[in-house]
Amino acid sequence: MMHRPRHSPLAAAAWWAVFAAGCVGTPPPSALEARFDFPGVRVLQPQWRRLMIAPERREYRPLERSGVVFDPSRGLVFVGTSQGRFWALESGSGEVVWAHDEPDGFHSAPLLVEDAGLVAAGNDGGDLLAFAPETGAVRWRAELGGPVRGEASYREGVLYVRTATQRVFAIEALSGRELWSFERPLPEGYVSGSEAGVLVSGDRVYAGFVDGTLTALSGVTGEKLWDINLATEGHDELVLDDICATPVEVEGTLVVSSYDNGLFGIEASEGGQRWHRPELTHACGLAVLEQDVLVAVAGTGLARVDSTTGATVWMRRYPAGTQRDPIVHRGLIVLADDIHGLLLFEALTGQVLQGAWAGAGVAGRPAVLDGRVAALDNSGELLVYALAGG
Repeated sequence: MMHRPRHSPLAAAAWWAVFAAGCVGTPPPSALEARFDFPGVRVLQPQWRRLMIAPERREYRPLERSGVVFDPSRGLVFVGTSQGRFWALESGSGEVVWAHDEPDGFHSAPLLVEDAGLVAAGNDGGDLLAFAPETGAVRWRAELGGPVRGEASYREGVLYVRTATQRVFAIEALSGRELWSFERPLPEGYVSGSEAGVLVSGDRVYAGFVDGTLTALSGVTGEKLWDINLATEGHDELVLDDICATPVEVEGTLVVSSYDNGLFGIEASEGGQRWHRPELTHACGLAVLEQDVLVAVAGTGLARVDSTTGATVWMRRYPAGTQRDPIVHRGLIVLADDIHGLLLFEALTGQVLQGAWAGAGVAGRPAVLDGRVAALDNSGELLVYALAGG
């Protein structure tokens, strides 16, 4: 690991506080009303918005993939941008607390680790950085050798993270020291792999790869325990077998998506296949809802699937873009869509309740906490909403 000094995060915050002055306000009414049959219930109520990238950059329509995370104990919200700036803002007002510059952009979701007193974020330069939440000081930097696009996971003092070059790392949270790594070489002709994160369950780590392989690793040693190939039979170069969503687990069943080969139920302990839904292709977002799994399907919509059998409980079809992992909160489902912005569903029935579109879609993972929703849209604006009655 190498530790490279960076300029003062407080100095960066001072300069950008001037730049961003006047950016706090209320997003315009949703432009989605013409596209969906909403019931007229305004559950998402705008609180504030702030531009997080230089204004001239918006002309190039960047795809801001960074997720957002709330820090409830400090009243902060954290987010990175494609310009390489990582921010901490007051969650109630959007005022800048600190900012830190890197030469490479952030396209992953930050992870707040209270046990270690840090917020971790990976960037496209292949670094995983640990920031002090209060000041933005870089506590350590782990050089991973490839872009970090998926959210890190944490368990018992260890951060688990994967790179787009198909390496999985276990990093000691207090020091940034590498404990182990596992690599699955990229197939011939590929320059980048999956943007999914890893699932940590008990003493195991589950990771999916661009060739359609799901691998179970020991969380202690990184040793491979088993793998299973979920790729399409008779694979050709026009088929994408990428496991593009972070797997989820429900009572011993892993639910995994292979982009062009559909949805699978896999037995977690030994890796055997329990069920397969080949028609549920292009799923790039998964989340657990009770004993079921929410499946966000690009171009199709959102489904609720029984984790035991793979049967569809409900499917809500709409002209979807690409979505990330849905978030379940107090009987509601919050879903980011890179075309339509934010969508809100009723969890029991899947009814679409509301859309929130402030001029651009949302490609990164939103944050939901205590009745509030935050998302960075593709125009570089951070939008914060309150959930009515939340």
